[in-house]
Amino acid sequence: MPGGWVGFFKGAAWPVADPDGAALAPGARWSFDGALLLALAGEGPIPSLTPWHEGPFAAALPRRASTPHQALPGMRLLRGGAPAIHVPRAWLERLVLMPAVSPLPFAPPGVRGLALAEGGVLLLDGPAGLPLLAVLRVEGRLLGLACAGARPDANPGDGGWRPAGAWALAPRVPEPVPVPAVPSTPLLFCQAGGLDFALPALEVEAVLAPQRPTPAPRDPALRGVVAHRGQVLPVLDAGAALGGPAVLTGAEVPMLRLAGPIALAVTAVEGLRRVADAAISPADTAGPIRATCWPAGTAIPVLDPAWLCRGASRRQETRGA
Repeated sequence: MPGGWVGFFKGAAWPVADPDGAALAPGARWSFDGALLLALAGEGPIPSLTPWHEGPFAAALPRRASTPHQALPGMRLLRGGAPAIHVPRAWLERLVLMPAVSPLPFAPPGVRGLALAEGGVLLLDGPAGLPLLAVLRVEGRLLGLACAGARPDANPGDGGWRPAGAWALAPRVPEPVPVPAVPSTPLLFCQAGGLDFALPALEVEAVLAPQRPTPAPRDPALRGVVAHRGQVLPVLDAGAALGGPAVLTGAEVPMLRLAGPIALAVTAVEGLRRVADAAISPADTAGPIRATCWPAGTAIPVLDPAWLCRGASRRQETRGA
């Protein structure tokens, strides 16, 4: 095992390449070279490192004496049969698989083109056929070198390998473009009696697990009652209220607790989604339909929970009279 260390990162164990000093380097961050975990300079959390001889395979491996470690200032970029290039550890941004390369017109000698990674990296000449691209951040600009891997090294390196004029042509590190917040409204999408509808999520107090309402023999106008949070709630059948087939047919069904309080029996609760306000068209008049929304190109009515509760109360009062 290279270096004799295993790094535990994101729930997986990774062999650590040449970690002499890297395990204890303050402010280290980590990159991957195939199946190897590499320590780089910069900010970020340090994953836990365990000596290979102290891991679960200790019984099968000889133990070794521990040695003090010192932080290594440089990185050695391996380039197959060509001489390695040493760079300061802080310059190495990351290693990625070699992307497509676009020729750069009027490029000076020593520049191969633009590597289509990280928004654009000026790729310098080097041996052909190497599988990885070392992305270097040098004074706010992105340079790239083809390599077969990278190793921590005591040689801090410098920029003497940069061809004349290359740094001035290298793309600058792109600034993150802020994404403006889109005004939206949370809606709870449901289905009842074959009809799809939505309710304003902030006006739904709770979603009750599927159940059968208890009959209310003393009040035949009710479809039943359910208990929730120490209260007895009258049950409204959403399918019948919307003019479709009844939801309460004897099977257990989910229910929504609305202000009133009242329980609205539905066939299914499809889920909670935030819908852009631009995709919601409010109704011009008061009534059962508060608005129409288009969450995925399909028009779905947004019902008024208060109207449903008032309608249920009126029907119950009429039946009781």
